[in-house]
Amino acid sequence: MKQYFNKIHYSDQKSLPDAVLENFLSIFSLPYYIGSFVRNYLYRVNYLKKTKLPAYVISVGNLTTGGTGKTPLTAEIAKYIKNKYNKNVAILSRGYGGQLSVKDVNIISDGRNIYSTAHLAGDEPYWMASNLDNIIVLTGQDRIKTGTYAIESLDADVLILDDGFQHIRLERDLNILVIDANKKFGNRKILPAGPLRESVSQINRADKIIFVDKNGYDEKPATDNITFMENIKAKFNKPSSICRFINGGIFNIKSSEEIDASFKNVYAFAGIAQPEFFFNSLKQNNYNLVYTRLFADHHLYTKEDLINMTKEAVSLNADCIITTEKDAVKLLAFVDEVTLKVPVYAQKVSLDIKLENIIDENISNKI
Repeated sequence: MKQYFNKIHYSDQKSLPDAVLENFLSIFSLPYYIGSFVRNYLYRVNYLKKTKLPAYVISVGNLTTGGTGKTPLTAEIAKYIKNKYNKNVAILSRGYGGQLSVKDVNIISDGRNIYSTAHLAGDEPYWMASNLDNIIVLTGQDRIKTGTYAIESLDADVLILDDGFQHIRLERDLNILVIDANKKFGNRKILPAGPLRESVSQINRADKIIFVDKNGYDEKPATDNITFMENIKAKFNKPSSICRFINGGIFNIKSSEEIDASFKNVYAFAGIAQPEFFFNSLKQNNYNLVYTRLFADHHLYTKEDLINMTKEAVSLNADCIITTEKDAVKLLAFVDEVTLKVPVYAQKVSLDIKLENIIDENISNKI
C-alpha cells in the first residue's frame, strides 16, 4: 500500500484510476493543511508557547514523508560536533517502526553501550546507535521529555532532533531543512493526496537548507536537480548546501568482508521509503539484478523472511543477496541462526558534505 501511495505522490505518468484517486484524496488534504497552518500560526504569534531547554538544539527534518536522507545526515552532524567540539551529543528520535512505547524515554545507547535491538528501537535509531561512538541515542514521542532526560541524566550539551522540523514546540538554535533534489516535492500536494506534511511555504522557517542529491543513484538528468535547487535558493533566500550520496562499499553482514568482485548476479531486497535509488545504484555498479523484492518501509524482518529469500536466491542462480544497511541491522539478531546458501551483503552509503559551512558559524560561540 505504501508503495502504491508513493506512486500516486511522485509518478509523472498516472493511469486514470490513479489520477481519480489522487483527486479524491485531495478532499482530505484540506483539513490536514488547515490544521498545519493554524498550528504554525499559533506558534508564530506566541499563543502556543515553545520550550527552551538548557542545551544547544539542532533540528534536522523535512517537508515530505520519508526517504530524504535526514537520518544519515543527523549521524554525520552528531559525529562532526563530537569530534570537533568534544561535547556530549544526544540524538532524539521518535523511534518510528520500533516496538518500544514512544510514550516513554527509551535509551537506545548511552554512547558506550547499546541497550536495545533493531526490532525494539526501530531501524534508524538502532543503526545510529551501532555506527556512532560516544553519542547518545534516545527515542520517544515527546522531544522535550527525551531532551530533558538527556540533559539531566546523561549530561548532554547538544541535542539533535532526527526528523524534527514539525516538532515546533521545542525551541531550536539551528533549524536545518533537508530537501530531496531528486524526488523534490512530488505532486506538491499535502497528505494524503501528496507527500507534503505541510506547505512548501514553510521553508521560510528553516535557518539553512541541505539539498540531498542522489544523482549517482538516479536515472534522471543532473541538470533537472540543479535547476530545482537554484529555483528554491532564489525564491527563499536561505543559506544552502548540497549533500551527495556516495557508494561506501558492499560488505558481508556476518564477516564484514567486502563483496567478491566476481559476483555479478544479485538478488536485491529493501524495505525503505525510496528503494528505487538503491536498486539503481546496484545497476550502475554493473550488477545484474536477477530479482528485486520490496518490503514496506521499516519492515520488521523475521527469520522466515531471510530463509525464504535465500531459497529464492538459490533458485534464481544468484551469486549473493544485497540489501541496504538500514535493512541489514534488522537481520543481525538472527542471521547466525540461519544457514545461508548464498552470502548476504549490505551496501553502505557515505555522504559528501562540508559541514563546517553549516555548523561552525552557528555553534562555535554558543556551546
